[in-house]
Amino acid sequence: MKGRTSISTSVRRYFIDEFFFSKSSLIKGKVVDIGGKKKNKRGSFDIDKLGVEVIYVNIEKRDEPDILADAATIPLPDNSYDVAIAAELLEHVPDPLKVLKEARRLLRPGGIVLATVPFMYPLHADPFDFGRYTDHFWKKAAQDLDFKIEIESQGTIFAVMALMIQHIFLAKEVSWRPIQIPLIKILLWLDKKTTNKTLRAWTTGYGIVLKK
Repeated sequence: MKGRTSISTSVRRYFIDEFFFSKSSLIKGKVVDIGGKKKNKRGSFDIDKLGVEVIYVNIEKRDEPDILADAATIPLPDNSYDVAIAAELLEHVPDPLKVLKEARRLLRPGGIVLATVPFMYPLHADPFDFGRYTDHFWKKAAQDLDFKIEIESQGTIFAVMALMIQHIFLAKEVSWRPIQIPLIKILLWLDKKTTNKTLRAWTTGYGIVLKK
């Protein structure tokens, strides 16, 4: 499955949706969406359309979660879920390892966590924004928590540039928006073509698969 979010809406969301669409075959059985939105969803990937049993956990009442709880202390039994989702959540918690440890507790043997995290991305309180972490951090976290990990960068320096341009055009004082989409399309074309190690060291964020 391919992501369907328009790049004119959000370059970052484009990569998030691409990740979850590409991993949709892994989402089966019982799923806990930690920090997920049952209402007011963002992007085009909708886990409800996969026909799986989903429990939403969030601290925001307005998103109408099934369980209103902190991501680090979820009132659900051990070894009871097949998949845990953490989409753009871990930058918003003061201790991401504590949240991943809680997700691991909920997973059955062989269960997986699917997570996305931003890196080169503006600060955005939801309600707080605590950190940006490299792939080395997530690999060390996986090792410490006894997860097997697969991690992929989501875009290169050209995707970061496209994201910056998009945010510049969001500013009210910028009135020449008609050139936004062609510029972003060119940058994302370059993004897919580049193999230069230095240019690939920049990224909008990461897509992470952790296996218990």
